[in-house]
Amino acid sequence: MATSSVNYYPVEKIYTSTPSPMMFGNGPNKDPNVNWLRSRMHFSFAEYHDPNRNSFGRIRVLNDDLVQPERGFGTHPHREMEIVTYIVEGELTHQDSSGNAETLGRGAVQYMSAGTGISHSEFNHHKTKPLRFLQMWYPPSERGLKPNYGSYSGSADARKNQWHHLVSNAKTPQQQCTAPVRIYTDINLFSTEIDSGKSLNFDLQDGRQAYFVLTEGALEVTHSKGVQQMKAGDAAEFIGKHTLTFNSKGDVPAHCVLVEMSP
Repeated sequence: MATSSVNYYPVEKIYTSTPSPMMFGNGPNKDPNVNWLRSRMHFSFAEYHDPNRNSFGRIRVLNDDLVQPERGFGTHPHREMEIVTYIVEGELTHQDSSGNAETLGRGAVQYMSAGTGISHSEFNHHKTKPLRFLQMWYPPSERGLKPNYGSYSGSADARKNQWHHLVSNAKTPQQQCTAPVRIYTDINLFSTEIDSGKSLNFDLQDGRQAYFVLTEGALEVTHSKGVQQMKAGDAAEFIGKHTLTFNSKGDVPAHCVLVEMSP
């Protein structure tokens, strides 16, 4: 019989990085008490190294980034990585060496197949509002891919009290999956906003696993091992067969991102 497990990561236990404002071409912080970037690193990245948190399933990197107004990441290169960004709040402006340029808002998702190499920048050009996004890196199932970029603007209606399937495996036949974004790794990414007092289920199958981030609100999560209370910024890992029930308990909708994947 296959085994199942659950691991919970409260936000206060997730490593927080506040790098120098001189990184990526930023000037000094406008407010000395507010750094240009607060990055919660769920897995080893940059100066953070924990041999027990190098990856989970297909996820190599998951950073929860809060970028202050008129700040961002100047042009930098990537290669041999599938990169997916989900915008939690604010506006993200992307430009890359392939000529792509656009600005995306709340609930949108963008992706890059970095493949043989691509350079890009990511900025918050708003004068007063911060930008928050989750950025995830996945090693590709194939190397040497042609660099590619795409996006989907999201839908508030499609994620209201239901799972909105945003990203799937490019190798899944299109007639079997209608997710608007397809990348070269075995994952399915979903988002939802669950109104307070409502609940939503997710069935995780044997041989699969899921990483879950609660970006806003509060939840009570029921699973095969028991019940877990979660607050904004918390994360959880689920391995093996579970029927997960997410009960929204906060004053605002529970804004969630779930990545279902192979080991």
